[in-house]
Amino acid sequence: MNKKFWKFYRQVFKLPSMLRVELCSLCNLECSDCYMRKKSSGQIVGNGYLKFEDFKKLLDKNPYIEMIEVSMGGEIFLNPDFIKIIEYAHKKDVKLTAFNGVNFNKVSDEIIEALVKYQFAGITFSIDGTSNETYSIYRKNGNYDNVISNIKKLNEYKKKYNSKYPILRWQFIMFDYTKHQYFEACDIASSLGFADIYYKMPWSKKEYTVEDHKLLTQVYSKRIPVYDSDVFNLLRKNSIPLCLHPWLSPQVNWDGRLLGCCCAVHRDLGVNVFKVGLQRALRAPRMKKMRQILLGKIPSDNYIECHNCDFYKTMKANNDYIKNPSFV
Repeated sequence: MNKKFWKFYRQVFKLPSMLRVELCSLCNLECSDCYMRKKSSGQIVGNGYLKFEDFKKLLDKNPYIEMIEVSMGGEIFLNPDFIKIIEYAHKKDVKLTAFNGVNFNKVSDEIIEALVKYQFAGITFSIDGTSNETYSIYRKNGNYDNVISNIKKLNEYKKKYNSKYPILRWQFIMFDYTKHQYFEACDIASSLGFADIYYKMPWSKKEYTVEDHKLLTQVYSKRIPVYDSDVFNLLRKNSIPLCLHPWLSPQVNWDGRLLGCCCAVHRDLGVNVFKVGLQRALRAPRMKKMRQILLGKIPSDNYIECHNCDFYKTMKANNDYIKNPSFV
């Protein structure tokens, strides 16, 4: 059946065109604030990777899915089935992205070529600094020079295959010890063909200072503009607000457990997509409850991740719940 049919099918049954599926929760770094590396967080996610067989069944049984974000709490390239997974997605015309972020420290030439060959759509590289000295403070066990070297290899393969994909984004976490490198990062990003660079507060910092705002205003004035319509649309589709994930891009753990959104790291929704199927999982009682909580129709409770989420707490405090009946 063609795409028009599956689009119609999706609209009738109010199904998402996009999913978030953790490809691998393992990582080769020990970043200071990473929830997955702390004993108090990420326990429900566990350590493991998505098996090719599960991924294949997911696509075969849900042909209305058009895009999957595959990065969450680990380094996707540590999945031993990585090349098989992206090759099959390409065969099924499903776009894969890793806009949540990768570190790209250790990745084989075979994988780098496969990213281009199988048209992996887009990647965010988490690079906090423009030297080994600053980068390795937060990205423990990481090496800035390795990352840049691998990005250059990726660009060589993009030239070889005459491909714009994957689209490259740079995420730069704003630490006091890297402020002097913000502008340099813009220049490096431009020279390496990045479509975008953005600056993000560390989890430990609650809000921007006046100084931060002034500096960012100056930095963003020379940020890389995104002119290409395909690039712009891809970035737009992946900028879905977190609290819309349960409707527009539900998060699935590497082992199939439904999490609902990418912030759910302490509890799942009590159903496994790989066992009961995606459509049935999306109708599960706790998934329905998560959506009702975010709509402000029922109070939160400790069985649903929203209860302890700062984003939901802000929403509740401002009485600013989700309002969009077109997808509810």
